[in-house]
Parts: sequence; structure tokens; C-alpha cells
Amino acid sequence: MNPSNRIYFLDNFRAVVIFFVIVLHASMSYMAFAPEWWYVIDPQSSLFFTAVVLLIDVPIMLILFFIAGYFAFPSLSKRGPAQFLKDKFVRIGLPWLFGVLVLAPPITYMVYFSRDIPVSLMEFWRNDFWGPLYQQSVYWFLGILFLFFVLLSLVYVLSAHLRAVQQKIVQPTWFLLVGFILLMTAGFLTMNFFFPLDTWSNANRIFVFQPLRTPLYIGYFVLGLYAYQAGWFTDNGYHPRLLVWLPILIVSGLLYLGYRFTIPGPTQTTVVLKAGNALLFNIYCFSSLLGGAALLQRLFNTGSPLWKSLAGSSFGIYYLHPLFLFPLAFMFVALPLSIFLKALLLIVLTMLLSWAGTALVLKKLPFVRQIF
Repeated sequence: MNPSNRIYFLDNFRAVVIFFVIVLHASMSYMAFAPEWWYVIDPQSSLFFTAVVLLIDVPIMLILFFIAGYFAFPSLSKRGPAQFLKDKFVRIGLPWLFGVLVLAPPITYMVYFSRDIPVSLMEFWRNDFWGPLYQQSVYWFLGILFLFFVLLSLVYVLSAHLRAVQQKIVQPTWFLLVGFILLMTAGFLTMNFFFPLDTWSNANRIFVFQPLRTPLYIGYFVLGLYAYQAGWFTDNGYHPRLLVWLPILIVSGLLYLGYRFTIPGPTQTTVVLKAGNALLFNIYCFSSLLGGAALLQRLFNTGSPLWKSLAGSSFGIYYLHPLFLFPLAFMFVALPLSIFLKALLLIVLTMLLSWAGTALVLKKLPFVRQIF
């Protein structure tokens, strides 16, 4: 096995996905029908950015769950559960807690600040943030991921079978791939009977998540664990075919987008409409994972200095980007520019500032550099 075939393109895949997180969050300020609670909403809007949001929002976090699962088992088996959890608490748990308690309140305060609501930051922090406006901003992902690492470690301790598992090359069948899509569709659809689309929930202000996607969080993390065990992306392992998965990605994405524009979420009152949305969502999501992996493995399976820096800074970029993006979006509201130019500037500046902040600050500070 040549580990570079696995590590390079998956690290680069993660970096690309985090760039798309920035594109998503920037686009939400300019989309038509933006959520009322969004941090900064520009008076100008376009259905183009609504389409961008709908498409990017589907796969990005689930791909990150998959990649985290892929790398979790070798780290766990090498370090043992105690050291594994200690490392994950330092690298994931502490940034999560700091993000939730220190960074999320001023980020969320942009909802008030951008609308000239006369409430001070400290007053907001003491009162409204812990009320109906409570959220964890982008740091929710770290909380769910840390929970998964804890549960995986517990299963590892209790299961001799899991501890004995060795990587073995296994080519997936179409039955497995289609079965996974259908299983995720069933989980998504089941949750949709109890929760509307695109809603967020929290468990006693500890874990914040989207209920509809909870089965997918679990499913893609477990799929990542399985993919590592089955030797996906290794020299002799499974390599998704670009000519198969890229067309599926494009067609399913267009169908999903057309469906969402034709049948908006609030009108999905019948089982048939809910099932159609769930199936298209999950075909597009899964094909984004395999199509994206095939594309990155073919084009960007490299450890060049540029990609090494970008991949190595990806966590810091994810962590810092709201601190730059939302103040910049607020500043751009008054600029007499096309929203397309505003969005482009917002994406580029946020990416560059977050990248520089990670490389020049987070990676230089004592202790903090161990995390980022």
C-alpha cells in the first residue's frame, strides 16, 4: 500500500470542502429567501446564490464526517483509546468548548449588530445568547465529531472483534453502494416526518445539529471507518470511477436543485414529496463524495508545498473564517458594487485572511500550534 495515494488527496479533499464552506456562508448573505436568523443579509439578493447554497449545503459536512471516520481507526488502534481520546480532546474538544463559549457569542451578535438592534454585546452575551438565539456557529461540527470519537473509543474497548480488525482490501459491490444510499434516504425520510427541512436543534445546549441529517452524520462517519478497513483509495483498493460518478453527481445535483425550486420545503406535506426530496438529496450527496474523491485523486493527489500548506491549515481556516467573513459581509453592504463582485471579494478575502491567520498566528503560538 502506498499511503500517499490515500493521505494526499484526502487531505486536499478536506481543504477543498472547507473552501466550499466559506463559499456557502458567503453566498447565504446574498441568497434570495435567506434565513431570517442569518448573521448578515445584504439588501441585494439573487436566486443564483440560493442555488449555490442549496447545492453546496448538501454534501460538505457529510464528506468531512467521512474523512474523519476514515482516519479515526488507524489513529485509535495505534495510540490506544486513552491516548486517542486525550489527543482528540486537545485537538477537537478544547477548540469546540472555546468556540462555543468565547467565539460563538460575538459571531451570533452580528445578527443584532447588522440590524442596528440597540443591545450591547455584553448584554447580548449575558441574556439573549443563552435564550432563543443560542447556537454554536460553525463549532457545532466539532462537538458532534468529538462525541463520535468518544463513542468509537468506547466500542473499541468493549469489542475484541473491533480491536482485532485489520485492513483488508475489499472491492465494494453496487449492492453495497446503492444500499447505503437507500439506507441514508430511509433515515433522512424518517426524521422528516418529525422535523421540517433545514431546522436546527440542540440537546440542552451541548450538542447542536440538524435532526434530519443525524442519521447521515452517523452513516458517513461509519462509512469512513469501513472504507479504511476495506482499503479504499489505496494502491489495490477501490477507486471510484470518474466517468461513472461525475455524471451521476451532475445529473442528480441538477435534479435536486430543480426539485427544491419546484417543491419548496414548506410545501412538502405528502409522503411522496418528502421521499422524492430524500432520495435526490442522498443520491447527490453520495455521488458528491465519490465523484469528488475521484476528481481530487486524479487531479490533486499531490503533496506540493501549496497543497501541503492549504491542507495543513484547513482546520484553522474552518475555525477562523466566521471571524472574518461576517464583519466583511457587513462592511460590504454599503458598497455600491454588484453582489457578484461582493461575493467574490468576500470569499477571496475570507479565505486568504483565514489561511494567513492560521499559518502566521495559530501555528506559531505555544500550545495552540499543537491543535492547528
